[in-house]
Amino acid sequence: MTRILSVDGPEAPVIKEAAAILAAGGLVAFPTETVYGLGADGLNPEAVALIYAAKGRPSTNPVILHVDGVDSAKALASHWPIEAQQIADRYWPGPLTLVLPASERVPPIVRAGGPTVALRCPAHPVALALIRAAGRPLAAPSANRSQHLSPTLAEHVASSLGGAVDLILDGGPTEAGLESTILDLSGPRPRILRPGPILPAELAAIVGPVALWAGAVRMGATQAAPGMAERHYAPRARLELVTPGTGLSPGPGRAAYVGLGALPSLPVSTRGILLPMDAEAVGSRLFALLHELDDEGYDRVVMEWPPEEEAWMAVRDRLRRASAKESE
Repeated sequence: MTRILSVDGPEAPVIKEAAAILAAGGLVAFPTETVYGLGADGLNPEAVALIYAAKGRPSTNPVILHVDGVDSAKALASHWPIEAQQIADRYWPGPLTLVLPASERVPPIVRAGGPTVALRCPAHPVALALIRAAGRPLAAPSANRSQHLSPTLAEHVASSLGGAVDLILDGGPTEAGLESTILDLSGPRPRILRPGPILPAELAAIVGPVALWAGAVRMGATQAAPGMAERHYAPRARLELVTPGTGLSPGPGRAAYVGLGALPSLPVSTRGILLPMDAEAVGSRLFALLHELDDEGYDRVVMEWPPEEEAWMAVRDRLRRASAKESE
């Protein structure tokens, strides 16, 4: 079984051990402020290929390179526009990924053969310490099987990936609970490819009008960034989305109902879960809750659809993709 070692801060000796594993071409799962990442040397194509194999990730889905700051990011981009500098000055380190034209240093496997690279400087002290100890950018998508729930605990990583990881650094629960906002600066106008903790209005205040990409990339088509697939973030239980207050419709198996702000009348046999009408709080709890319900053996999870407000955009995006039907 994969080793899980606790790490209580950036000075923990285990970080040097993890960096040595990465230097040898191995895989290390580590905490970020968003979710746990599955890390490999981002400039080593063979090591990055192990990420794809461990996750069962389609080769058409690029991975984010995690760096320790702007200087490292600039070396991986063939063009660093003023907008990138402005965004990095404000939100790095943090849950914001920039998509930019890739430099020749970036292996094709990292960018799924496309012309751009996704770059992020994480805010978690353990993640930053690991990147610096490795001395390389780390390719690090979420540490879970492709299309499945993202991990917010080290135990989620172990459950999903089993022995495919050489080492898991356990830094406790992640804070944001949802993946980073992805902002594409490679085209004529900034656009958000994946909503996350940083909202469109916050970005628009810095770089001007921001377009919102709200589509879905079908299986087999190349993605410009992670998180654009039609089905993603899915629990084992069937996830059903309903209008608030609808209650539970008849259906097979054990069911849990997740209400926002209030719970309707439910059958005695149904577990009712009340979440606050607070987008940030729900986002930080969402994946952990779905993991919990999977572990408890629920067949159906019925959740109320969040408000159509910008603050809820990332939660709506994750729920929409998590409830999409599996490709045939």
